[in-house]
Amino acid sequence: MDLRPAPDPGVLIDKLVPANPAAPIMEMAPGGMSRTAADRLAALTEGGARAACAMIHLAEGGHMRLVGGHNLPPGFEPMQQVPMSSTLAGVLVRTGFPLVVSDVEADDRVPADAPVRAVGIRAYAGFPVRDPAGAIVGVCAVMDYQPRQWQPDELTAVDNGAQACTAFVAEQRAHEAEYQQRRFLDTMLDSLDTGVAACAADGHLVLVNRSLRERLNLPADVTDLDRWSTWLPITTTDGEPVDPAQMPLGRALHGTDVRGNEFAVQTRDGRRLMRINAHPITDHQGNRLGAVSVHHDITDAHHAAHLQEMLSRAKDEYLNLVGHELRTPVTIIVSYLELMAEAEPDTRAADLVPLIEAARRGSERLRRLVEALLDLSALDAGRTELTVTDIDLVTVVNGATCANEANAQAKSISLTQTTPARMPLQGDPRRLTQMVTALVDNAITYTPKGGAVSVTVSGDDTTAVIDVTDSGLGIPEHERPHVFDRFYRGAVATELAIPGAGLGLPIAKLIADRHHGTITIKPSNGRPGTTTHVELPRNLPTRGDTHR
Repeated sequence: MDLRPAPDPGVLIDKLVPANPAAPIMEMAPGGMSRTAADRLAALTEGGARAACAMIHLAEGGHMRLVGGHNLPPGFEPMQQVPMSSTLAGVLVRTGFPLVVSDVEADDRVPADAPVRAVGIRAYAGFPVRDPAGAIVGVCAVMDYQPRQWQPDELTAVDNGAQACTAFVAEQRAHEAEYQQRRFLDTMLDSLDTGVAACAADGHLVLVNRSLRERLNLPADVTDLDRWSTWLPITTTDGEPVDPAQMPLGRALHGTDVRGNEFAVQTRDGRRLMRINAHPITDHQGNRLGAVSVHHDITDAHHAAHLQEMLSRAKDEYLNLVGHELRTPVTIIVSYLELMAEAEPDTRAADLVPLIEAARRGSERLRRLVEALLDLSALDAGRTELTVTDIDLVTVVNGATCANEANAQAKSISLTQTTPARMPLQGDPRRLTQMVTALVDNAITYTPKGGAVSVTVSGDDTTAVIDVTDSGLGIPEHERPHVFDRFYRGAVATELAIPGAGLGLPIAKLIADRHHGTITIKPSNGRPGTTTHVELPRNLPTRGDTHR
């Protein structure tokens, strides 16, 4: 029999509520339980306290939120947005002690606007629901429509209901903390550029983070270790296939700690070199829980280490070559100075002139070498700016050819040039003269006596071309890519002891580069000798681009 009175006419009710309304399925806020479980607990508490109805509230901001109830008075739920200070649950939360009211109408602790007054409740007994830290987070209460004295066993039933709610809250808070920790870890792992994969003890893949997933374009059907091991596009660094049984993640799952193994992995960005570490995951008793593998992309680091090694080797070779080239003129100078020092005091000055002249030639060679090194360094580092003006390339070539005329005559070499009347272009006249002089000098140096060297200027509206052709010894095809390397001397130059430091062509190439031009070596169409081919733009880019 339903003993609840009809709603008071003064109470606002949205609609009539059945005597036993069906409890909606809903979830409490984090830290709570489902509405169904809360309703059942309220029903048990109501029965144990022999009360007319029961309810469970949780504190939410400045209000008490109803999360479960049984046989609630009609119109009670729509009134749940009243301030906490107006409710009996709020009184309990404020005081921190259980609240037992035998008669609502006669108890001064009951707020005048308390919802229980509006729905005819006369007796109330509530106990606090606490979180694991002991703070009050809610209330478990029973109510009756008649004044009554609550018996000890009835109050114990309510207290037990509150304790059960506390256990639920503790469990849910633990689940919430675990969920939040998992979300934190998942987010952190997904934010890493390093790839991470993990599997459970049964081989099921439980994690492949964003970096590794996106790099590998991981298919949806790769969900376990067996599929992972056969699908992963991995080889040794030498390109040899990897046995699926030797995959790092699988080895770790079987108890092997894998560290520092390097593999080649085919990714969406191409072949990448990866260092893969893999470790077993166990509990405190050593029971196997799973395994994790970490994939570090070391492609760039490996490339940088290789470049550093090459740079170190090149530096050593450079220093050796510089030391060798400097040692020769220094040795000449010191040798002749020692000879002069050993001469008799009364030796005639005329007899010492040849020694002085030899030392002078050595010092001149040393000076040219030092100047070439400094010039090469300045051009290479961009510390020397071009003085760009409108010039006539034919005038530049004429000057460079004339400067080498004496060297050509000394070897009985025919030095000729073929040029148009004019070839205007933009460039640095001093540097271009230096370039052409170096090319002509190189051609004369490697041409035997009685040979020929020709200089030709041609071009079109956009490009000027300089060809320096000799009838010399020629350059083998395998040596041509290296002729512009610093201090490079071909096999013929070494065998015939042709003097030179190997800096003329590198400097010429830097000058051509600074003018946005190109310089290449070509064979002379089946004839003995070599052609050095230079192409220069007749109009240079803006000043900022020229001084690169």
